[in-house]
Amino acid sequence: MRTLGLSCVILLGFALAGCGERETRIPVDGGNGENVTLRSGNLVKPPANLPDFAPLYPGARIESVLEGNGSAGRKGGMVAFRTSDSADKVAAYYRARLDASGLPERNDINLNGALILAASAAEDVDRGVQISIAPIPDSPGSYVTLTYNLGAG
Repeated sequence: MRTLGLSCVILLGFALAGCGERETRIPVDGGNGENVTLRSGNLVKPPANLPDFAPLYPGARIESVLEGNGSAGRKGGMVAFRTSDSADKVAAYYRARLDASGLPERNDINLNGALILAASAAEDVDRGVQISIAPIPDSPGSYVTLTYNLGAG
């Protein structure tokens, strides 16, 4: 059920993108302190809890941000953004950051030109990042979603 709620929040974020900045707090699994904050629009700032192992791409044009607090103090979020750089250039940037991140568990997938990069900590697989990079049709640019989890911390 949590996945369905989070998916609805993400879809809501994309629907609100471009409508000026909005912020909504939505309970993910009511009653135990879990919540999500969603911001979207033209003036959105990076998440306050964005970890060093998941930096924002230079020159990114943020479209939506999701920050969440889950059970057992777990925190994480998602940033959706566009860049005028190619998917390959964005992937090279993030591969270098992941190499330096100290997150040894790695995956790198190419699905018909869309790239998915992932890394997690060996001792806490809930601490990690997934970066999805898709070329924008008829454009040299890319659309990126960066999803991160801060783990048990």
